[in-house]
Amino acid sequence: MIIGGHWLTSKGDKIADEFIKVTAQQSQMYILPDSTKVWMEPGSTIKYTKAFDKDRKVWLSGNSLFEVYKHEGSTFQVHINKAFIEVKGTCFLVKQTDAEKNEITLFNGKIEFNVEATGQRTVMKPLQKVIYNPSNAKTKVERIANIKWDNGKYNFTDIPLQELIGIVNRMYNSDVTLDKGLNHESAFTGSIRYDESLMDVINKICFSLNLNKEEHTDGIIIKN
Repeated sequence: MIIGGHWLTSKGDKIADEFIKVTAQQSQMYILPDSTKVWMEPGSTIKYTKAFDKDRKVWLSGNSLFEVYKHEGSTFQVHINKAFIEVKGTCFLVKQTDAEKNEITLFNGKIEFNVEATGQRTVMKPLQKVIYNPSNAKTKVERIANIKWDNGKYNFTDIPLQELIGIVNRMYNSDVTLDKGLNHESAFTGSIRYDESLMDVINKICFSLNLNKEEHTDGIIIKN
């Protein structure tokens, strides 16, 4: 439990470390005391102690991308639901939009994903994604491709349209679909800023591939 800027036990005994809590009202970039950049999605929250320089741990609720600043001899941990990620210096994305499906995507560097209930450790390599279910502690690893992260932008190279739209729907929790008569393998090359609106992204994709969109109350359809 957290009261008045301190961690408390269930009996109300103060634990020594005070903490700082940051909640993103909109897409924003927050810089931690060690110069690590956290690209936060709206509604996401991070907490860390005021003694962060001695113990680099962050508790994350929601979705954020971390560019961890490397400190020799010092690890960095991000704690999520019943698991944590251990880092030395790298760039990775944490998505917690589904209670039974957390996603950790590694863009560069190396991280170790740890499941608290089982003690299972997964050492991730660049362009890998771990899909984790907190309710049963199951994990699986998938390979990603055609995407890089650079200072606030996702950069795509020849990514198939169907795969791109899947990424957009996960990023924005949206319902964008492709018309059946469309070439779902059309290749898109371009970038998406972390703070771009969904409609700006759809307009960019349509302009790049000479496509059109139809807006409906329950979603967006992309068509020729």
